[in-house]
Amino acid sequence: MKWDDSAYREITDKIIKAFYKVHDTLGPGFLEEAYHKSLVKELKKSFSQVDYEKSYSVLYEGGEVSHYVPDLIVDDKVIIEVKAVKDLDENHKAQIISQLRVTGILIGFLVNFAKKEIDFKRFDNFYEIEKRGLKLE
Repeated sequence: MKWDDSAYREITDKIIKAFYKVHDTLGPGFLEEAYHKSLVKELKKSFSQVDYEKSYSVLYEGGEVSHYVPDLIVDDKVIIEVKAVKDLDENHKAQIISQLRVTGILIGFLVNFAKKEIDFKRFDNFYEIEKRGLKLE
């Protein structure tokens, strides 16, 4: 599915540059917390709103059953899930997809700083994109 993400390109470009800056500066080998805090610091240079550890309710049949806490949310438009693991796996992907669904945010990044080369993947919330009528034919 395709959608017009042009309104998000500037923000996603700046986020990706921040990934590279943090990775180039620290390199691999640190715990997730070091990358998380460094990324917050780097993102705050470009964005006025960088939320971390913000809690969202998971609802089932009208009632709250749990909470989801994305690592970072930039300008209420993009979720970033920070990892420092050997390899990203299906559980990590499921985590970011669930966070997108719970928050209604359209774009998320899963970024792994543990490798020699930065490893990140973008995820689009097609459920919400379709619901808002943003998809392209």
